Amino acid sequence: MRRSVLRLTLAKPAPRIALVLVVIIVALASLGPFFSPYAFDEIVGAPFAPITHEHWLGTDFLGRDTFSRFLYGGRTVLVVALCATVAAYVVAVPLGIYSGLRRGALDILLIAISDVIYALPPAIFLLVLLASTGPSLPTVIIGIVILHSPRIFRIVRLITMDISKNEYVEAAFARGESWAAICFLDILPNVLTPVLADFGVRLCGSIILYASLSYLGLGLPPPAADWGLMISENRIGITISPWIALAPALAIAAFSVAVNVLADSFARSVGRSKEIPLVVQSLFMHDLTSREIVSDVSLHVKRGEVLAIIGESGSGKTSVALSLLGFARPGMRISSGKILIGGTD
Repeated sequence: MRRSVLRLTLAKPAPRIALVLVVIIVALASLGPFFSPYAFDEIVGAPFAPITHEHWLGTDFLGRDTFSRFLYGGRTVLVVALCATVAAYVVAVPLGIYSGLRRGALDILLIAISDVIYALPPAIFLLVLLASTGPSLPTVIIGIVILHSPRIFRIVRLITMDISKNEYVEAAFARGESWAAICFLDILPNVLTPVLADFGVRLCGSIILYASLSYLGLGLPPPAADWGLMISENRIGITISPWIALAPALAIAAFSVAVNVLADSFARSVGRSKEIPLVVQSLFMHDLTSREIVSDVSLHVKRGEVLAIIGESGSGKTSVALSLLGFARPGMRISSGKILIGGTD
């Protein structure tokens, strides 16, 4: 990931706050169990006991420490959502690239399958799947992968179809490069950026889907600690101890919103980073005798612009043009300066 894109992503306060929230929630989910004052299934007091210095969030409907269960409960939600989302991209990205490049019968078949899955309501599909196979985390992950894959497939396919029209891809085919080489060297690097921008949205969807299933009792079975299950179990006491259900609900909501803010900021920053695809800053070139050939050349070329470099013969026009490709004429060298193409030096 380019540093310029990262700087643009975190340029405003909102994505910076979102990043802090994501880090805090991930840290709580990952490290929380190691600092939990009680075991997640240990009964330590009366049901729905109030907040005290020993029980920071009181106790739940069975008298278990709510704060301890909160620290234990985030890991499953985040791990299941992350595994399902990553698996969906692993499945859909290669299919999207292949389908966008090769077209043909397989492309038609994949489009038809994606249309069918698109028509299925996600919640109902998962409920039917779990009812027919039995509740289990692998089944939940597979179900979420099935729901996400067609959407990712379509995005990658459209991007690949657009990229395949570029001259450098046509030149690669003309050189006789293999399909695998073209996919990995020419297509995949250009697909990764929009895929990363889309990743946050899919991850949030996975979190909400799993939390909903867990709320319905189709996630981890009791007495396991799970944020969705905590909300479901303690809903009967929400008027007595609302914070018991509110804490995991706020954690899920905060993480989802924060990831969406980061993903949106990243997508916008990618677009802004491409507004000036070519930047030359203070370019100097010398020959082998250290005689200055090109002196302090700086220019900015925005997308869609055409820049003409005019000068008399021997003024360095060709030398500057070659330097943009990283070359120098025999007997010359690029002594200093910076050349950024799409934000990359």
